[in-house]
Amino acid sequence: MQARVDIEAREANDGLSSGFRAALSNYYERRWLVLYLARRQLFAGYQGSFLGVAWAFLTPLLLVVLYTLIFSEIIGIRFRDVEGDNSLNFGLYLYCGLLPFLAFSEALNRSAAMIKSNSQYVKNLVFPTEVLPLSTTLGTLVDKLFGFVVLAGVLLFLEGRLNWTLVLVPVLMGLQMIFVLGLSYIFATLGALVPDIRSTLQAVVRVMFFATPIIWPVSQVPDHLSWVVTINPLAFLVEAYRGIVLEGTLPPLWHTGVFALFSVALLVGGLALFLKVKPRFADLV
Repeated sequence: MQARVDIEAREANDGLSSGFRAALSNYYERRWLVLYLARRQLFAGYQGSFLGVAWAFLTPLLLVVLYTLIFSEIIGIRFRDVEGDNSLNFGLYLYCGLLPFLAFSEALNRSAAMIKSNSQYVKNLVFPTEVLPLSTTLGTLVDKLFGFVVLAGVLLFLEGRLNWTLVLVPVLMGLQMIFVLGLSYIFATLGALVPDIRSTLQAVVRVMFFATPIIWPVSQVPDHLSWVVTINPLAFLVEAYRGIVLEGTLPPLWHTGVFALFSVALLVGGLALFLKVKPRFADLV
């Protein structure tokens, strides 16, 4: 009896390890497919418009100007010191915090309906379903990269300088991609198994917005609530982006290492769950 259990456990482990190898192989061999799906998602919203892809830069530019005008000039909220003109601070502070959160929320909301909305691919036995979360996560991050390019241009125009740490934005986006991709695999799987997960996820994302220092600074958090920031990985991302883009400072090495290890573990666990349920996807759509 024990020997049978050992054999079944070994077969399950072999199946999972072979699934990981196949997934990694598909990432490389079907990289053209990942890029095609990501590009299609990225530019789908601009098709048919007069200005086309230019909206990828115009939309964030308009948002930055709007946030700066309303919150910094009219309301007068000031969270950071800007040499020569402190009125410039909150609009840029808010937008820089919104960019990583929007990439997170869009990828997760898309992932919850991913399997059902791509049933034509899922039912095709030769289609590598595991590339769908990867292409979606990549597309949302590249979309927000346009926003960081615009933010850098506005910073240069308004404050007359750029921080050298801006070159590290792609590194931080890489860590964010690992983190979000792990969550996308989890919620893509749950979305196929539990039809109501999308509504629940939207509520969770709203809670995460207010639990993340996007519209409030970490310095104003009472000591007895500081754990909310400590256990929130999005808080690390938001503060890291603000430090790199706006302040020219690097996130603490210890915090970065913990976030990286957590993200890798999340990706491995999420992909394992996805691969385990993958054979049932065709019957669930």
